[in-house]
Amino acid sequence: MDLPRRLSTSSSSGESSPILANFNSSTSLILVHDDDDEPSSPFDFPDEDEDVPDSPEFEIRRAYSPPMAPSLVFLYLLSPYLKLGALFLPNTQLPLKFGIPPLLIFAVLSAFSRQIWYMLARYMRKADLEDIVLDAFARGRGRERQRTWLRTIVRGGTGLLRVLVAFIYLRESVHIILPLLPEGLPLPPRPVVTGAFTLLLLPLVSAQSLGSKRIVYATWTSIATYLIWFCCVAVAHANGTLEINPGWLRMGTFWQGISPVPPPSGLSKSSASRSFRTLSSLSVVVAVGFTLPLIFFTAHQNAAIPFIASLNALTLLLAIPSVLVTAPPLPIPARVRRATSALPAPFSKHLPFLILAASLSLVPSRVARVLSDVLLACACAGTFFLPALVHITTHFFKRPLAIVMPAISPPTPNPNSNAERAGLPSPSAADELLQRKERALQKRQFRKRVVWDVGVWTLLLPVGGGGFVWGAGRLAGKW
Repeated sequence: MDLPRRLSTSSSSGESSPILANFNSSTSLILVHDDDDEPSSPFDFPDEDEDVPDSPEFEIRRAYSPPMAPSLVFLYLLSPYLKLGALFLPNTQLPLKFGIPPLLIFAVLSAFSRQIWYMLARYMRKADLEDIVLDAFARGRGRERQRTWLRTIVRGGTGLLRVLVAFIYLRESVHIILPLLPEGLPLPPRPVVTGAFTLLLLPLVSAQSLGSKRIVYATWTSIATYLIWFCCVAVAHANGTLEINPGWLRMGTFWQGISPVPPPSGLSKSSASRSFRTLSSLSVVVAVGFTLPLIFFTAHQNAAIPFIASLNALTLLLAIPSVLVTAPPLPIPARVRRATSALPAPFSKHLPFLILAASLSLVPSRVARVLSDVLLACACAGTFFLPALVHITTHFFKRPLAIVMPAISPPTPNPNSNAERAGLPSPSAADELLQRKERALQKRQFRKRVVWDVGVWTLLLPVGGGGFVWGAGRLAGKW
């Protein structure tokens, strides 16, 4: 659901074609033969040993996270899959015919969407979701107001999604722990447990980026607790000691799935292993491997024992820091910044998000169901619909970015130049050859992109449009 919002750049994002930032027509033209050395496309994946060209045209801002090692990239690609949806599966009684096909289909679509984001980032030479969207919909001069509004919408949508994910994780963690507490406590248990969990999260949420050791350790621990929970569920299911805990029924309408609700009586260039495409595909395969068996467990009636419930809650709780640490900065007034100047900057930055998520986790169940539906709708739109829309806008309605053409217009050729007297090709001839090379490469890139275009239109219309129709029908009670 959660595609990583910042794409770090290392040697893996290098382009093998030269960037002619300082080109002028007095420079001699070097002809590159198509058969031997072909400029790479944003849709090609060259060897990752190649160096990133030192050019201002390839400058990528890293506002939230520095470049990360492949192991950390794999960590943050895998972690969102092994969370709430997988934890709910053993309690749904979902038939196999409704469980396995959607899981495999959406696993492929998720990996495809991630790859589209990655290729868009390489094509536009942007590492930030905000910059990619602005470049797609508000590129060019004279669009400052449009860029301002669009930036606000992107940041607001991203922040809303982060807060809603943290809210649902925290709320479910508290709800799982509440039945394990002794009865007759002097204080209301839900606010107390919510406050305690929030205080435990404060040191983790104060981290500066996804590369922080605190965030890395918390995320690895979250995956480890999931794997232990997975093993315990498998053993309990094999022994027939696992009962159903219908927590998923507390969620909104969209969370009820595509199967009927069970009756009340049933409820009790280095190596290829370092490339983004390989890491993304591997994370999907591992996630499916640790999710698919849970669908088979749903054929039997399965309430979690205390140890399994604790692992369930801990898995969700430790996933919150990595969600909030990537939230966009809030426009905090100067007066508030001065009042909190004694606090560390990252701490004051993420504290409002954590407080908001903790406050939302205390809302009534009816409101929480609506918020959970909003979360699911936003996550699906951002995962499938948005990358398809950006791709189509960039490649169908925008002028393609130049591959070998210079970014500036060359000066007027001088027939009395030294190049003419020396018998070298004139600047106009050089420009004509360069334009022909550019047209040939653009045509070749279009042919290479056909398969991706078909997949993107599939994401936009059958998946995005069909999902909208299904959601409207679900809310209307038609199915």
